[in-house]
Amino acid sequence: MNPLNSRIPLLLLLLVVLSASCHKITVSTPASSAHSVTNLVIVSDNDPGSDMIVGIYGAVRANYPAIQIQFYQSKSFDIYQGAYLLYYAVMNYPKGTCFAGIVEPGASSKRMVYKAGDVFIIAPDNTLSTRILDQYSGIQCYYIENPLVLGGAQPGTLSIQEFYKRAILSLISGTDLSSFGPVCANPQKFPVQDPVLSGDTVKGEILFTDNFGNCTTNIPQGLLTAFPVGTVMSLTSDTTHVSLTMGTTYSSVPAGSNVCFVNSSLRLELAVNYGDFSTKYNLSAGSKIDLKKQ
Repeated sequence: MNPLNSRIPLLLLLLVVLSASCHKITVSTPASSAHSVTNLVIVSDNDPGSDMIVGIYGAVRANYPAIQIQFYQSKSFDIYQGAYLLYYAVMNYPKGTCFAGIVEPGASSKRMVYKAGDVFIIAPDNTLSTRILDQYSGIQCYYIENPLVLGGAQPGTLSIQEFYKRAILSLISGTDLSSFGPVCANPQKFPVQDPVLSGDTVKGEILFTDNFGNCTTNIPQGLLTAFPVGTVMSLTSDTTHVSLTMGTTYSSVPAGSNVCFVNSSLRLELAVNYGDFSTKYNLSAGSKIDLKKQ
């Protein structure tokens, strides 16, 4: 028997293996990354008892029982409120935290992953990351499209619940961000009105509303020195025009009256004493406002 003929099957096998390796999509996982994650924070408008949140909790507990999980619920369909809550969590949690921002009306957005400072974030590309992207320079975002980080499934074949569960597990495991998919060069952002003072007018926007309908703005105490307690203010937005009085707390005015004051976070808050300012005047997170002396 010709020795060369006996080697042909072996050579063909080696060629097949070599060819497959040349086309293989690899996922890079730093050896120590999985052990460095201590917290998972979920910010979502889903109910904590929904199948999505329960599924994520269960999957993380099953695979990484030492990781602490915290859940913060935003208002339904409210990307502006969710954006602030996600941003505030990112600014306050320590290194070793992974975040999942899941506020996605329509459930049809592309999803992305990125690093901000010492933490990692998964979120839809639907402006939910605006405040984080504005805070940190040089952030590189990646779309989550590689089937190998999703358990071998194509993104479009997975339910939103299963997509986030698999993507979160891959992130916690230490998968390199560039392995998730192509670069997201221009992540979506909504316009932000930074607080500014011009003469007797201060501009800003509402960051969030609480469960009483009180509206906390991004206007800091330092821009309000020209408006002492007792000043009657005129507030204008694209939905309303209303008067309110500068006070020190809700009870600075009679019940049912409008008031604004510097709250415990040292920002201007808008309220109705014993009322719901947000509902009454159709204002919510993201609303742009002008305030001036009457």
